[in-house]
Amino acid sequence: MVQLYKKKGHSMRLLITAAEQEELITARQAYNSLTKSEQYGLEIEWMLTGIGTTSTSYRLTKILNTSSAKFDLAVNIGIAGSFSSKFPIGSVARVDREYFGDLGFETCTGFQTLFDYKILDADTHPFHSGALLAPDLSETVEAALSSYKRATAVTVQTVSGLPGKRDQLERDFLPSIESMEGAAFFYVCILERVPFIELRSVSNEVGERERAKWNIPLALDSLRDASKTLLKALVK
Repeated sequence: MVQLYKKKGHSMRLLITAAEQEELITARQAYNSLTKSEQYGLEIEWMLTGIGTTSTSYRLTKILNTSSAKFDLAVNIGIAGSFSSKFPIGSVARVDREYFGDLGFETCTGFQTLFDYKILDADTHPFHSGALLAPDLSETVEAALSSYKRATAVTVQTVSGLPGKRDQLERDFLPSIESMEGAAFFYVCILERVPFIELRSVSNEVGERERAKWNIPLALDSLRDASKTLLKALVK
């Protein structure tokens, strides 16, 4: 468990990241909705990672290594697709396990990860049995976020729109959530030894290809509420 606390006379430094501007705006709105006393002690830097693992890895690594002071916590927020009825549209997932879902080999018998193909040991740091794991945070933060179910997520660079692809991802990774950045965020934070958390709100079911049918406004409202809950917990 990572003990997060504000040192006397010092602010807690947060890095809040999102792939798209509308997602980052929700976190800013959450912060602006706090009272002055609730905001006190929080020093926040906001960063757009851009969409996908390449942009996320580059921009996150750069800011972590060029910042004037170390961040106490990195936060990744965003909308996502859901594989599971446990995470209906509008719900928020606390992602505690991430997989790179398309890093591997397409073979005659189907997709195989680098670990399946014995290119890389599944327990090579920072992986554990092929997964990237998030840390538990302080008891106060964990209690505040307890209403948000924990989820396993898979990160892909092509949003799944075919039934066969969805079936393969579910079979190989047992995920509840799909995004395009989460695993890269986990990977960099673990290697750079920065405590972190990922919150994803569901805008659509995995496999729905028409973005116009996604309920993005509802997902953003839920994301704003979850961001506010997290921020309030950090200064208690």
